[in-house]
Amino acid sequence: MRRVFWMGLLVVGVVVGLLLLPKRSPEKQPFDGLCSLGGGNYFYTLEQLRRQKDSLFKSSDRSPIPSEQRERFSKLNYFSVDSMWRLQGRYIPLPNALAPVVGRVEVELPSLDSCTKPARLLVYGGKGGETYIAFWDSTAAYGLTYEGGRYVPVEIQGQSACLDFNRAYFPYCAYNPNYICLPYPPENRICLPIRAGERW
Repeated sequence: MRRVFWMGLLVVGVVVGLLLLPKRSPEKQPFDGLCSLGGGNYFYTLEQLRRQKDSLFKSSDRSPIPSEQRERFSKLNYFSVDSMWRLQGRYIPLPNALAPVVGRVEVELPSLDSCTKPARLLVYGGKGGETYIAFWDSTAAYGLTYEGGRYVPVEIQGQSACLDFNRAYFPYCAYNPNYICLPYPPENRICLPIRAGERW
């Protein structure tokens, strides 16, 4: 009887001890894509992706470059890679939003006197589960980028989001009027020039 009493007391002590232990916050998981890469690996991987895209645009039957122009096509043009435009922000899912909107990213952008921050950008969801932001920035006003806006992929991990404007690209309708592209929402009109990613 005494042994049962002490065993019960020991069990109660262990349970109380576990309950009183400080709770550890879950460790943040690293991003899987380019957002997880640093230094030379990042630049190398980005350059490889750009070369692959150039090759597909030159030779693929699914290229948006009209077939009569592909022979003259050599490669796309880009702004210089700048780590300032590789940003992390907060992701907020919007399950009741109208498709294709799936959420919103709040991110701090480099500020100008005429621009407010943080930016609250709507996120689109694609068929394969990919997420991206359709946006317009003032480089389009100067003829440096497509006037209809650009897209940038978004990597999402829980409530964290990473968008790398060095990966910003033109929708296919920029190259070929036979394509129909989703327009950027008014919320994603950014007044500052984002000199990163694809350019004319």
